[in-house]
Amino acid sequence: MGAALDNVERHCGSQTRAWVLLEEEAGTVTVSVRDDGPGIPAGRLTEAAREGRLGVAQSIRGRMADLGGTVEIVSAAGEGTEVELRLKVTG
Repeated sequence: MGAALDNVERHCGSQTRAWVLLEEEAGTVTVSVRDDGPGIPAGRLTEAAREGRLGVAQSIRGRMADLGGTVEIVSAAGEGTEVELRLKVTG
């Protein structure tokens, strides 16, 4: 979640708003980080990984994979971004 919020600060303008939503349902915790920023251009995350910029690939996707969770990123140019992190919980 921290890396997703860091990306809002780093890549969006000062007028961008961000929201964090936490949900628990049927043993799964979902954290959503949404913003109303410029969005991520198509192909940019793949290009960034090729350039060695691994923030999303490692800080977000890698950490969640290590925990057994999943990440879904929905973004469109001009329409903001949503990063959804899901993790099964036991206990």
